[in-house]
Amino acid sequence: MTNPEQQHGPGDDDQEHDGDVLAVRETTYASERLKTTTCAWCGERIVYAGVGRPPKYCRDSHRKRASELRTAQRRAARPVDEGGQTTEPVREVVERTETVTRTTVRRGPAKVRLPEDIYEWQHALVQLQNAVRDGRLAGFHEVLVRDLEATAAVVRERQEYVEQRVAGLVPAPRPPRPQGSKKKRRKRR
Repeated sequence: MTNPEQQHGPGDDDQEHDGDVLAVRETTYASERLKTTTCAWCGERIVYAGVGRPPKYCRDSHRKRASELRTAQRRAARPVDEGGQTTEPVREVVERTETVTRTTVRRGPAKVRLPEDIYEWQHALVQLQNAVRDGRLAGFHEVLVRDLEATAAVVRERQEYVEQRVAGLVPAPRPPRPQGSKKKRRKRR
């Protein structure tokens, strides 16, 4: 008699024996996780944190530019009568204006404008003094005589005005009007 443990037959394949391998199970898990992507506008590298929808653009301004471009392309694809882009060349009307300035310099007597207050007189006299010192004023005496004659004419005119005013022929100037409303003037008092 034979030992059943030692006897191996064709019908005993479902039992496990020492050293026999019936099946090998191997499990492989593969996972992919997006780490970086590139900007759809500029191509710059974008690091993805792994949370939420993966970004397409590195900056908000690039997202806006891409959106504007898509909108413009859709509009351009429309027919011309609906606001689309035309295929005809752009026609321009250009107006050209030329301005020519001619300056004529003539020699002759100049109009003299006299200073009107003490500060203008002081400034004019300092300029005259500097011009005489630097030798820039040739014929100083002629210029001085001309200026003194003009000054004397202005003084005579002012003197006549003062005499007429004293005689009562010219009304006295009005005093200046108070500024602000009546309400504001009352508050000031």
